[in-house]
Formats: sequence, C-alpha cells, structure tokens
Amino acid sequence: MSSNKSPTYASTNDASPAAAAIDFLTLTRSLKTTKRTGWVMSGVTSPESIADHMYRMSLMAMIASFSNEALDTNRCIKLALIHDLAEAKVGDITPHCGVSEEDKYKLELGTMEQIQSMLGPLLGGDEIIELWKEYEEGSSTEAKLLKDLDKIEMILQAQEYEAEGSAEKSLEQFFTSTEGKWRTEIGRAWAQEIVSRRKKSDDGK
Repeated sequence: MSSNKSPTYASTNDASPAAAAIDFLTLTRSLKTTKRTGWVMSGVTSPESIADHMYRMSLMAMIASFSNEALDTNRCIKLALIHDLAEAKVGDITPHCGVSEEDKYKLELGTMEQIQSMLGPLLGGDEIIELWKEYEEGSSTEAKLLKDLDKIEMILQAQEYEAEGSAEKSLEQFFTSTEGKWRTEIGRAWAQEIVSRRKKSDDGK
C-alpha cells in the first residue's frame, strides 16, 4: 500500500552511525526519481533521472582517469558521485529556471551543509562538502576534468535522444551551449567524437 508520508529522519544530535547512514540514503532517493529538468523542458519521452546522469558520469570519470597517470581515479569517481548531490533536496536547477547562479549556489551549499551535519566526520561529511566545493570551484585537475565530463554526459545523452527521436523540441541548445568551453584535452576529444557521430547520423537521414 502506497503512502504519501514524508521520510522519517533520526535526530541529528543523537543519531547512531547506522541511523545517520540511512537518513543520508533516504535523502538521496529523490536523485533516482527526479527527472533532469533540461530533458523535461525539451519534451523528451521517459527522460533520465539525476542519478542516471551521475552514474554514467562516474563511469566516465573512472575510464578517463585511467588514461592519465596524473589523475587520481578515486578522487575523480568521488567528485562524480558528489557533484549533483545537493539536487537531492533542491532539484535540478538549470539556467532556464529563473534562479540566479548566486542563489543556486546558496541553496545547494545549504543542502551540502545539512548532509555534512547528517553524516558527521565518521561517515565522511567533512570530506564530501570539501569535494563538492572543489568541484564547484574547479580548483583541481580532477575537478576541471569532471566539469568537462558533466557536459560530455549531457551532449552524449542529447545525441542519443536525437537518434531515438525521443524529443519533441530541438536539442541543439545542448550542443551550442558547450562549444568552446572544454577545459581538458579529454573533454575536447570526447566532445569531438560525439559531435562527429551526430553529424554522421544526420548525414545518413
């Protein structure tokens, strides 16, 4: 029997590690159920969830880091898993949602501080918020790569939706918004490959 009741959380002050872990995992459930805003606004049939995006981006981070010894694979994967974690509470805010970058950052920071408090040092709360800030600021080589991979996953998904004919509206904006904005050689090379495949698909129609 379904229920519309809100999730139950333990008190942050006296939560055991097990309770804190389950509180955190309960909070993140919405990442599995919330559809990505850009695809919804574009009329995509059965659009991916935030968690779908985060999972493939984590795979991207893993294999991309394997190709460059200067990159810390574990750090890359952690950044991928954490980069959209705040969306568990604030949702997927895009530039078309009428929220300023400053307000978006404040909303997401507030959620990350809640997660930090919820998990505490024992469950990595301090590390998680520092990794999130590292990604937001693009302050490391790994963070710069992940910034690129965030866009790479988006245009790859757009190319796939186009190939399937899944979108009611044009997805051209997803490609034009990323042009010339690559921070790494991996980002540029992967983007070029996706755009090349898109062009071949268009030429074959």
